[in-house]
Amino acid sequence: MASAANLTGLPKSKTHTGDGPTASRPTEPASTYHNTTSTLENPEFEHPDLIESSGPKYNKNIEDLVIVCCHAIYHPDVEAPDFPTYDPHDEGNWHLAPFQKSDPATGKPGEHETFLAHIQASLDIMTTGPNATWKEDVPWNQDKTILVFSGGATKQNLTLLTEARSYYHAALAQELSQGHIGGGRAHQLYSKGRILLEEHATDSLQNLLFSILLFRQTIGRYPKNIRVITHAFKSKRFLELHAPAIRWPKDRIQVQGLDPVMSSAEVDSTLGGEEKFGYGPWKQDPFGTGSVLSGKRKQRGWKDEQAEKLSKGLEESVVKLLAGEASKELPWAQMSKREAKKSSGPPPFRYK
Repeated sequence: MASAANLTGLPKSKTHTGDGPTASRPTEPASTYHNTTSTLENPEFEHPDLIESSGPKYNKNIEDLVIVCCHAIYHPDVEAPDFPTYDPHDEGNWHLAPFQKSDPATGKPGEHETFLAHIQASLDIMTTGPNATWKEDVPWNQDKTILVFSGGATKQNLTLLTEARSYYHAALAQELSQGHIGGGRAHQLYSKGRILLEEHATDSLQNLLFSILLFRQTIGRYPKNIRVITHAFKSKRFLELHAPAIRWPKDRIQVQGLDPVMSSAEVDSTLGGEEKFGYGPWKQDPFGTGSVLSGKRKQRGWKDEQAEKLSKGLEESVVKLLAGEASKELPWAQMSKREAKKSSGPPPFRYK
């Protein structure tokens, strides 16, 4: 796997071929999208392609991994001088699958809004609460969490830009549109190596596994705890299928699920579709090596030879895992149980 610096270097504008729809500009001038002052302002902001992640490789305190599973591509050119004028809430600035697009007839909003919610949730985890890594009173070498945007170049007929990089671009655009002219939290976390880009995954199992491997390649060890940010209807897929398939301890993974806006009929359709086309196939083929799931990977740009690159220098059991063989020898398989916080019995019932 490439070094952290290479993984976080942002692409040149030529990665967008122009075959898809052009990005949509707002009608207001750029000045309306930025306040002149901001508590998050970074006056030394540079275009992202001119900086490199410092990478907290030797920070012994980093042990938690937050994974954002990417589902689409935000395509405005990050190198363009007018990049800050592109609105991430404009559906025209995203390469979306037909089922992800808005439908005026039913009132369904575009699912890019959900993807932005996933990004927002991940930044909140990193900057608020007990696991925050971006506080003025917390030194950079005392934080404990890494955020990974995970997703490969799944729309190569339109662009070579990966989903992961585009999510970082969208995070930047979101911060800029809110008046944080220095790039706000997204740029600050990225420049300090707390946001990493996993750029090979083409499905949910790869999102999980490849992010774990990127953590290992960057930090020098495996994470202790994982939080996956994705659609809520995919929670069972991660917790009941993907984590057990790779022998990840069940008490060391959580899912933070955020679904698109749905009507009653859409909820039924989505849950049924997940069972038929998601959970069901993965239950039958846990490693995605069969014709159906491997076929989807190839349609999204996956090449089997990438596995060798991803496992380079890692344990033999990990190399075998990428070939579809999970053993008890996996580095994380014998991890001790997560320490309980003086709690007995099942979790409390939420509603009375």
